[in-house]
Amino acid sequence: MKILYSKERRKYDFFYTIFCLLIGIFSFFLSDTNHIFFYLYMPLGLISLYRYIKVKYYLTIENNEIKQNYIFGKKIDLSEIKSIKHFAGEYILRTDKRKMTINISWVDQSSLLDLKDELKKLDAQWV
Repeated sequence: MKILYSKERRKYDFFYTIFCLLIGIFSFFLSDTNHIFFYLYMPLGLISLYRYIKVKYYLTIENNEIKQNYIFGKKIDLSEIKSIKHFAGEYILRTDKRKMTINISWVDQSSLLDLKDELKKLDAQWV
């Protein structure tokens, strides 16, 4: 099962990508000697463009594990989850050793129902 990013989050990522690319392009053409903005913003814009095109899912639930789909996203086995806490617009999943935070505002509304159903199936304590 794949949990989609919300439309607002996707719009934010799109505008951030365009902003970085425009700053990089303008700094290259408008600066004569110092291209520091070009060297910072162009790679950042290209990486975020790649991420915008390739990564459409916030979470993936497969093979009895939940995985966050971004650069330093975490992966937790569903059977190891001991407690689930709903606090301040986030789900906090805890195991004995690890913790994963799922930001609910980043999840698409249609996928949020699927996520809640999947979390309710778990044998975990809701705090």
